[in-house]
Amino acid sequence: MFRSKNILWITFAFCLTSGSCTDIFQQSGSDAKMDCSGGDPKKAIEWKRGNVLLIGKAPSGTVRRGIMETTSRARIDGTTLKITQLKTSDNGVYTCNSYTYKLYVVSASANPSSVLYSSETTLSCDVAGDFKGTFQWLESGSKPYSQSKEVTVKNVTLDTARIWTCLIKNEKSKEIIRLDVNIGVVGPLNTPREVKTHEGGSAVLPCFLPTKSQLPITGGSWKRESHSDIRFPVLMRKQNAVQWNSTDVSIDKVTFTEQEVMTNFSVTLKKVKVADAGVYVCSLKFENGKALTSSLNLTVSKRDGDDPDMDSRGSTVTKNNMWNKRVWGMQLWVWIAVSASSFVLIGLVVIILLIHCRNKRMKKKMMKLKSMRQPHTSRNYCKCDRPVSQAGTGKRGRPPPLPRHQYSSLNE
Repeated sequence: MFRSKNILWITFAFCLTSGSCTDIFQQSGSDAKMDCSGGDPKKAIEWKRGNVLLIGKAPSGTVRRGIMETTSRARIDGTTLKITQLKTSDNGVYTCNSYTYKLYVVSASANPSSVLYSSETTLSCDVAGDFKGTFQWLESGSKPYSQSKEVTVKNVTLDTARIWTCLIKNEKSKEIIRLDVNIGVVGPLNTPREVKTHEGGSAVLPCFLPTKSQLPITGGSWKRESHSDIRFPVLMRKQNAVQWNSTDVSIDKVTFTEQEVMTNFSVTLKKVKVADAGVYVCSLKFENGKALTSSLNLTVSKRDGDDPDMDSRGSTVTKNNMWNKRVWGMQLWVWIAVSASSFVLIGLVVIILLIHCRNKRMKKKMMKLKSMRQPHTSRNYCKCDRPVSQAGTGKRGRPPPLPRHQYSSLNE
């Protein structure tokens, strides 16, 4: 035993001083491969860890295995050693013929990996063995957060529910490997600040989670901070499903779903009285006594003093939901939608009428211009019978003018 340890340390020291070995960094749970490329697959191949047989393969195909736990997850493929589902105990020096490998098994985790809103978790990053490098935690994969192997993240919110990265470097500050860790956040439990209703109306008490809980819900309830005779249902876990327990509940005052609930834990109060006003608390319980709570204030007004923020039937209307305010029997957003549609329709009708009138005027103008158009020259010519010239007469000459003294006789 003493001799085996000495040989292991001698081999490791030779690996470090000579630099002839190859460093391999693999994350816990992944697979590692080491090649004995100088070996002949037709001959016997033997892999050792620290001078102790891990696994060997004879030319006939017969496999010899050592007594280490790693042996059950190791196999030889040709000349390559493959180790599956790495554990921190698998780190060490592996040899085959003249090939030497130093395997480092690295790990990174969050404990716990899923936490309640505003609680804390611890991030851990480690390399099995005698690693002398440095560690650094990065927020969102790039923003430096801490130079320690282990760090505590406090007041976890939805903003910190992101990927955290462990950056590992060697002694020369050269990056070796990055490991990502996810933090799951349950919560917050959301309720409005205020819910308003009329006397005799109903009020929905909203309570919900942003996403389905990654932690098992063991219980939960609604209650009024001050004393109240209203008995609310209680959350119970039945066959991996969370449901409201209807036992000993004021059915005439409270309604709730009988189906499985995952993110919505709202209940409804009926026939609300002025005395029912007050602060109501919604709570969810988890393992180890942890819980999430949120509260709201219920305001109840009398019928003769209607609140403009509520409808005539007394249904719940919050300041964040003014669009559901009822006006003359219909919700406000319906009136706005109808008004907008009416304006658009009236505008279209006016545009169509204007276009029609314009076309009509243009048509009349064109008809008037066409009727006033007259031709410049007459196309009706007079047709006369010209005397037929007698043959042989030739051209008739012009008679000579009368003597001047004959003009006077013509005038008489």
